Amino acid sequence: MSRTLTRRGFLSGAAVASATALLPGAASALADKGNKKTPAAPAVAEDTANQTLTNAAVAKVQWKAKPFSMPEVRLLPSFWKDTMELNRSYLYSLPNERLAHNFRVTAGIASDADPLGGWEAPDCELRGHYVGHYLSSCALMHASTGDQFIAAKGNELVTMLAACQAKDGYLGAYPADFYDRLRKHERVWAPFYTYHKIMAGLIDMYEHTGNRQALDMALHMADWADTYSRSFAPDDWQRVLLVEQGGMMESAFNLYGITGNAKYRDLAYRFEHHKIFDPLAAGDDKLDGNHANTNIPKVIGAARGYELTADPRYRQISENFYRIVTDHHAYCTGGTSNGEMWHAPNAIATELGPAAEECCCSYNMMKLSRHLYGQNPDPKFFDYYERLLINVRYGTQDRNGMLMYYVSLQPGMYKTFGTPFDAFWCCTGTGSEEYSKLTDSIYFHDDDSVYVNLFIPSTLDWKDRGLKLRQTTKFPYEERIALTVDAAPSSPTALQIRIPYWATQGVNVSINGDPQSITPTPSTYLRLEHPWKAGDVVAIDLPLTLRIETTPDDKQVQAAMYGPLVLAALLGTDGLTTGMIYGGSGPRGFDDGYPIPTVDLRGRMHRGPDGKPVAPAPVAPDTVWFEQAEASPQYPLRFHTKGRGPTHTMVPLNQIMDERYSVYLKNITITT
Repeated sequence: MSRTLTRRGFLSGAAVASATALLPGAASALADKGNKKTPAAPAVAEDTANQTLTNAAVAKVQWKAKPFSMPEVRLLPSFWKDTMELNRSYLYSLPNERLAHNFRVTAGIASDADPLGGWEAPDCELRGHYVGHYLSSCALMHASTGDQFIAAKGNELVTMLAACQAKDGYLGAYPADFYDRLRKHERVWAPFYTYHKIMAGLIDMYEHTGNRQALDMALHMADWADTYSRSFAPDDWQRVLLVEQGGMMESAFNLYGITGNAKYRDLAYRFEHHKIFDPLAAGDDKLDGNHANTNIPKVIGAARGYELTADPRYRQISENFYRIVTDHHAYCTGGTSNGEMWHAPNAIATELGPAAEECCCSYNMMKLSRHLYGQNPDPKFFDYYERLLINVRYGTQDRNGMLMYYVSLQPGMYKTFGTPFDAFWCCTGTGSEEYSKLTDSIYFHDDDSVYVNLFIPSTLDWKDRGLKLRQTTKFPYEERIALTVDAAPSSPTALQIRIPYWATQGVNVSINGDPQSITPTPSTYLRLEHPWKAGDVVAIDLPLTLRIETTPDDKQVQAAMYGPLVLAALLGTDGLTTGMIYGGSGPRGFDDGYPIPTVDLRGRMHRGPDGKPVAPAPVAPDTVWFEQAEASPQYPLRFHTKGRGPTHTMVPLNQIMDERYSVYLKNITITT
């Protein structure tokens, strides 16, 4: 694969996927069908993912704040839980026989299953990647819900794949000769990318369901990768690393954390890509021209490597990368990439494309943020995590559970979704994982505190301390968050509540109705120490403020924000068809969108007391040019622009489906 070739470009000659969307109610019907085919669910072992992530025996750097294990946290009814349940239905709808088909064919095992389409089609060189995501999704869904049937479905698939694994450890849905092409530097579509997805899925099945067979398979796969990679001269291997390899470095480090075997640590070292890492170690921004989601997983590998080895270079790489992306390559939503690539630093207004914000990038930036937060629990990491979660993770799943690839930022474009059996893009995979693990980052803890990082209705059962906590809220559609103590902790425990960056005025806190004399600072934690007893209620009001965010490369191009929510102008449905919305990875080839909407706050000339013309007062560049409007049945939060016409209706980006929109508007009041 060419260094600058996008995944989409690789498929430019492929057949167009079916545009048929999953009909209303079909997701649950397919889920029922999947349930009937699922074997009886055996008991599963204790979830060990947190143990190996934050307390590996070989770890040299301990997490200062640790996430609770996923079984200790459960979602309560809310739109977040609805999102998870839609995803669960989709996972059940996919037959294991179809998922395993290409693996069986590659291994010479007869299969009469109907092949899947899209990126899992028998002629797609990335086939097998979604199967790895699927294993991770089943494992994470089990951890999030206790669903033993989804764990059993994943375990059955592991057994099916085990029959396809070669004696030398190789496992794939495509033949091993793809790696001969890689060795010769011939065109081939990212075989190690897919290899990593399968390894990661097996590791997740081990850590979240206790499937020892899955771990053994992952270790044998790593052994094969070790043998293959050791056969290269160092310079030649660095050429190989120009081809996307996903999170091979991270998975190898994870196997080192699980087993303590230095062989896997050394394999992780071998996947260090100097072209990307060397400038980052020096703090230099050389991202322009690089494929975004090829490289974010490499940096996650560096973050994991720092935790296990204490190599300060890995810390520099991961921290510098995070700073560079979030400060210079991120949109108001937190997302990054345009046309799958990074561009010049601070190029935002000039990079509002139809293929902006690849969803995988958002998934992986959240994953990186979680590692950096564990190492240094600064609330700024969850300010960014929340920005992504609310704006470009929620809202990229449609009402039937179908998922997006890009979040278009070109004015007048629209959201596009995959179809049930003919998409299986990279972002289908990360989306399936995302909506299976919504419990994993709401709460963290240290030795004497609980950190409340996300405002999602949920329960926490800190078994080691006896604390049971219940969070209820309609955030971000209402301002109040309530934390109820359902069981008192066995020893003094502080509640540390994140005060978001956008909560700049009027934050109020009460305990059992008694107002607290506290003035919290944005982007800090509010620490509450109290002799907690069952029935205590903490209420936090976080006023959702109106503000604008301006692009660094054009002061006229601005976005409207309401608390953490990115708002977008509604631009109608003219010309939209079901075929445009379903089946394609992005809104290309149909139209060029619309001109960017404008706002104009210029005052009008008037005459003073002496009858002479008086020029209007200048307008400050950060003047808020929108205001809240009356809700509608479709949009409980509505806003409209102020100033001279035309007036634009604005709603949260995550609420828009089947309609054209524009996230950024042009404030022509501002002089450039």
